[in-house]
Amino acid sequence: MDEVMLLDPRTFLVRPKLTLRGALPSEYLRRWAIMADVFGVPTNYLGNVANPSGEPQMVVVQPYVDQADSDPALIEDIAVYLSANGFEKVDPSMVALPEVADVTWYRQSDGILLSDAHARNFRKETTTGALVPVDLVLNLVPPGTSKLLPPATSPWQWLEK
Repeated sequence: MDEVMLLDPRTFLVRPKLTLRGALPSEYLRRWAIMADVFGVPTNYLGNVANPSGEPQMVVVQPYVDQADSDPALIEDIAVYLSANGFEKVDPSMVALPEVADVTWYRQSDGILLSDAHARNFRKETTTGALVPVDLVLNLVPPGTSKLLPPATSPWQWLEK
């Protein structure tokens, strides 16, 4: 996610908002590294393949998580799970895209911004009932770069892990 200045149609003022953009390859791989570190979900990079238009796409793989169709992850469970992991829900008015406005979270302790936390991006393990994130959009918010989010108290560092 990026922070951009957009016109607020209700007030006619230009205000900062969070919005999604396509990730650079390095950002995409870092997203999976952060997810493995934060949630303990191992993800392996397999390589690149061409998409239908011929452009390269990265391929990653995660362990399969069995989930009963009759007992899927619910958005209420996800809220509890993310809160237990130190995330706080971002005010939806700060997010420009309606499709992710209610599913964006921030963890100030290390400056991780998490989005796309829809129920479809979690699996509820059949045996234990544990939630497992499978396709979240994770970003780092470096100190001093956001007008909307408070600075990280101890920014996440890949090299220190």
